[in-house]
Amino acid sequence: MEHQQLFPPPAFLQCLLCSKLYESPKILPCLHSFCNQCIEKEFCNKNIITCPQCHERFDISQKELPRNIYLENRVDLYLEQSKHFTDPSCIFCKLSAQEKKEAVSQCVTCLDLLCKECSERHTSTTSTIDHQVIPITEIKSGKYDDTILLVKYKTYCQKHTDEEVWNFCKTCNSLICSVCIIKDHKGHDVDRAADLIKEKENETRILCQGLKDKTSELKQCRVSFTSRRNELKKWEEKKIAEIKKMCSEAVSKIDRGKNQILNDLDNYLKQKSRDLGKGISNITAQCSNISDSVQYVEHVLNGMGAQKIFLFGELQGRLANLDKKIKESIPFTDFSQETENIRIMVTEPKLEITLDKPEDIHEKTYENSAKDCSISTAAVDDDNDNSSDIFYVCDKAVQTSEADFESFTEINSDQKRNYSLELIISHDLRTPSDKHPSYFTSVAWINENQFVAVDAGNAKVKICSFPLGTILNSTQVTKPLAVSAWKDGIFCLTQENKMIIFSSELCPRNTLQNISSLCPSLPSSISYQWIENKTIVTQKKLNVSKLPIVCFPPNRFPVFFRYACSLPNGFYALSDMSNNCVYLVDGNGSIFKALPCNPGSISFDKFYNVFIADFHNSSMRVFDLKGNHLADLLLKHRPRSISILHDKLIVAAEFGSQVFVYDIFYR
Repeated sequence: MEHQQLFPPPAFLQCLLCSKLYESPKILPCLHSFCNQCIEKEFCNKNIITCPQCHERFDISQKELPRNIYLENRVDLYLEQSKHFTDPSCIFCKLSAQEKKEAVSQCVTCLDLLCKECSERHTSTTSTIDHQVIPITEIKSGKYDDTILLVKYKTYCQKHTDEEVWNFCKTCNSLICSVCIIKDHKGHDVDRAADLIKEKENETRILCQGLKDKTSELKQCRVSFTSRRNELKKWEEKKIAEIKKMCSEAVSKIDRGKNQILNDLDNYLKQKSRDLGKGISNITAQCSNISDSVQYVEHVLNGMGAQKIFLFGELQGRLANLDKKIKESIPFTDFSQETENIRIMVTEPKLEITLDKPEDIHEKTYENSAKDCSISTAAVDDDNDNSSDIFYVCDKAVQTSEADFESFTEINSDQKRNYSLELIISHDLRTPSDKHPSYFTSVAWINENQFVAVDAGNAKVKICSFPLGTILNSTQVTKPLAVSAWKDGIFCLTQENKMIIFSSELCPRNTLQNISSLCPSLPSSISYQWIENKTIVTQKKLNVSKLPIVCFPPNRFPVFFRYACSLPNGFYALSDMSNNCVYLVDGNGSIFKALPCNPGSISFDKFYNVFIADFHNSSMRVFDLKGNHLADLLLKHRPRSISILHDKLIVAAEFGSQVFVYDIFYR
């Protein structure tokens, strides 16, 4: 211990768990090492372990953890050096019985300690002219440890202990000497160990260099994330100042909304800041893992003899795994438009923040990031309404033009809009392959040139062109009931409460069970939604979120949602068939309005007004987002299903093989 205090060991020779020099170190697949005793104590013979340093999980049930021969040799070398360098003396002066002289250098070729005079003479003889004599101060720095290891720890044959191994038998997977080739390995596939090592070293160095190059990419991403987080903070301060100013000017009308919108903005930006922070932490951890692994690999490559041939599999496997993780996780995200289109408007008596083109910070990592959206904080304008402000996040409707938006915001919410319908075309969707009479239970727009329909009579989902009505594609589905479209495909509900997700070409991708209802939105939406019992479920890429529905009014019967619709402002409309009503639900899952109408299929127009099909009265009822009744529209047939895109309404009627398309007129 006294030696170690005078000559402290380098940090990488100390076990992270016990903080002592390694004893019988074992190496994990992540290339981090720990004392054998520490591993046994920490993991207690578990098959699945978590590295205490990088927190990666590994299954070690199939093989025993390998010895870390490199660290064993380094610890032995350190212990030997700590004794010699405490009071170093010249070996030649000692052998010639001269007085004890302090060694000032060491030959890293023959490992002799030398005084000043012997150091000068050492490279003057024929046998030692090529030797390399280094000052002890440099030796203590550890700069030449790998060179000393190569000299000190040569690999000798296990059978012929005085013979150094020069060959590797691929047949037996063992290092062998020249005698072994003749006696025990005749006819085996034998290569020179040096050639094989050189080949493996080149492969490993290429992997190391690749990881080093990609580390610079990760660091650049970290700089971008840090810079963006700082920008978000500045944006937050700027927007908070603007919000406070506007609220002060209109305090009599929007005072109730001030604190709420500040909190909403704070939450929105904090979420993005947290997302960026996660990205920074993830990149920092990856850089640390790569640095540790590459440093260790380079030590092994430079400071270990022929036995390193047994480590190449572990080394290359770890490096390849790190390379794969970088490819999967490096974000290539453009942050340029994330906040540049933020606008703050007072449309009395509510205060709004609108983001025209927000971007996701990191789509694979951040499960809680907000949807691509508009953020709106609306103070209720009824003087007698004491309810709190409503915060909602919504997709901006692709089908709505800026002119529509302006006219929508200019019209007083109490003013009823005059609607009218005109039937423009009907399509007979029967095909020669249909074996039974067709009847359609659901219809939905895919885009302005295509729609999809459920032919329950023939158990088919059909994609059709518009305005020609040509069947473009179809597929068989057992007991199909309802259908809708989203950006990347079609989803279909069956009578067995299964939801089948199809690609745009009607190739099945996934099936979910126990689904109560589809919850369609815009066909351009990047997410799709459905109802499970009393919960609204949203799937966006790989992320799934659930919103429980609460605040039900007193009902005579258990609720049964047969139809639903996700509105562009983040609200929902749900048809409760059991209790014969339609609910409006806010972005928090709270029911805030029960509409006075028969429950039926639901859609919305370009002004975000809600259309509800009334099957029994062959009509549709129209409401605004607050639940105010706007109009009743008569249809020529009883509507089973409706869908609206732009100014076009498509209807699947009660009987027959036809669907009907109407023009919607606004006056």
